[in-house]
Amino acid sequence: MSKKILLIEDDTCIIDIYETVLKKAGFKVEALKYGHEAQKRLEKIKKGGEEKPDLILLDLVLPDINGIEILKQARTERGLEDIPFFILTNYTDSDLEKISRKLKVEKYILKTDIIPSQLVKTIKEWFKNR
Repeated sequence: MSKKILLIEDDTCIIDIYETVLKKAGFKVEALKYGHEAQKRLEKIKKGGEEKPDLILLDLVLPDINGIEILKQARTERGLEDIPFFILTNYTDSDLEKISRKLKVEKYILKTDIIPSQLVKTIKEWFKNR
C-alpha cells in the first residue's frame, strides 16, 4: 500500500515538481495551496470524514495563514496530534525552527538545501526507520 502525503504549498511550480517526483517514487500525493484549505482538511480528518495522511509536507509561508498555525492546530486537537510533519520552507528563521521543533516536527528542511530527488530519499528513509 502506498503512503499518502499531503503537501501544503502555495507555489504551483514547486507543487508540480514535488508531486511528480513523489508520485514517481510510489507515493499518493495531494496538494493544497492555502492554509484555510489545510485547516478544513484537518477538521475533516479529526471528525473521521477523511483518511489521515501518512505525512504532511508543510510550507510555513502561505498566502493566508502562517504554517505554524496549521501545525499548532494539528498538535492540540485530539485525533490529529500523531500526524507527522516535515516543514519544507525557504524561510530561514531560527525562532520559527525552534517553535517547529517544540511542536514536534519530524524534519525542518530548507527547500534551497535539497533537490527533489533528495527529498524523496529523505522521506523514504524516514518511513523505513519509523
